[in-house]
This record gives sequence, C-alpha cells and structure tokens, in this order.
Amino acid sequence: MLETHLIINVFNGDEFLSQTLESLVHQDYEYVFIHCFDNQSTDKTSEIIGKYKKEFCNVRSYYTLSHLPLVEARNFALSIIKNIVEGPFYFAFCDADDLWQPTWVSTLMRFANYDYDLLISNGYRLEGETKTPYSSCLSLATPSPFNCPVSIQSCLFSSTIILKDSNFFIEQFPIAYDTEFWLRRGSSLKYLHVSDYLFMYRIHSNSLAHSSFWPILRERWGMLKLHNLSLIRFLFDFLRQLKSIIFSSK
Repeated sequence: MLETHLIINVFNGDEFLSQTLESLVHQDYEYVFIHCFDNQSTDKTSEIIGKYKKEFCNVRSYYTLSHLPLVEARNFALSIIKNIVEGPFYFAFCDADDLWQPTWVSTLMRFANYDYDLLISNGYRLEGETKTPYSSCLSLATPSPFNCPVSIQSCLFSSTIILKDSNFFIEQFPIAYDTEFWLRRGSSLKYLHVSDYLFMYRIHSNSLAHSSFWPILRERWGMLKLHNLSLIRFLFDFLRQLKSIIFSSK
C-alpha cells in the first residue's frame, strides 16, 4: 500500500499543536508518517513534538536552521521528504492548529491506486465555537486571485506531481501562495473530490486568514501579471470582496 506523509510546519504553535497531533496520530490508515518541522519556535512546541515522537513511532521531527516564511518552510519540508522517501507516495500539508477526522487519510487513500494527482475532501471552518461547512472542490468555481476553491488542508497530493516543480509553491506569494498554486496548476491536475467532511480549518487571531487586506491585494495583483489574467475579472472580484468586507464590518 502507498505511504502517506503528513507535513506540519510549525512556529510557536503550542496552543493547538497537541490537538492537531492527536487527530493525526490516530488516523486509521496504517501507512501514515507525520513529519514535524519546528521553524525556530520559542514556546513549548519542541517539547510537544518530542512527547509525540517518543510515544508514536511514525512521528518524525526536524528543525529549520533559521526562521523561514511559511511558504519557504513548506517548500523546504517537501524537499526533505522527497529525498528520504523511496517510491511513489501521497503527501499533505497540515497546519498546526487544524483538526482531521480519524478516517481522513483512509477515506481518500481508497482511491490512490487510480492514479489521481490530487485527492480532496470537504471540511469545516472553525471560528471559536462556530463550525461552518466548507466545500473544497476545483470544479465548484474558476480559480482567480480572489478565489481559492480548494483548502490545502483538505488535500492529499501524489508525489508524481512534484517531479515537475522545483518549488511546489512560488515564494513571492508568502500569504496567498495556495491561491497562486491553483491558478498555476489546478487545471492540469487529475483529481477526485470526496464529499465527506473530514477536516476542520481553524480561524483565529494569529492565523493567516486574519492578515491585513492590502498585503494580500498586492500579491493578488502580482498573480494577475504573472498569469496574464483578465483585468476586468480582477476588478470585478476586487469590488465584490471589498463590498463583502464593508458589509461584514457593520
């Protein structure tokens, strides 16, 4: 059976990391390996990782030599996994503050032998005590700089697709790197969308979802130029999002 390698890049994540690791070490798929990359944390992150590494033989730990922006840290982690894993495998990026159902990997890996580049599930957004359904599927909407149709947390990627890219994510987009990924690669991927709700994406004050609007807007403008996208579509999506922000603030 194909292995699944789960990558956690974490910096000062001790508030939720134990909950995240609990949800991953108890996956009911046999061939799961959890790779924790500590990005120079100064809190109790390393202690938590050490505890789980001692208790579970499928937990591995690594340290970055210096603090890296998240997108660079994810590219670095994936380069390590590529070098230490033999043969084809599936991999996922797991944020240190999110949660997964114990059947997440096994549900998606039932379809691994059909040569999909990407296996996707639905999930929930978790903000405080409020849980909102989130449908994560490439066919639901056309990717644009203002629309990320698939949450990275919902995905298992085949190792075959990383043979084509030296960097999985483009590092000039440190906030909206996942949106740029779907713009660049989404239409070329063979994927399967499973309708089960298998993860919870946590929204809180320290998450990237709360980054200020203008830095993200600059990145979206960069995507427009990089991918030669329609200016009219860009302005339409910008005004629609601006309207949503104004009304949600009232």
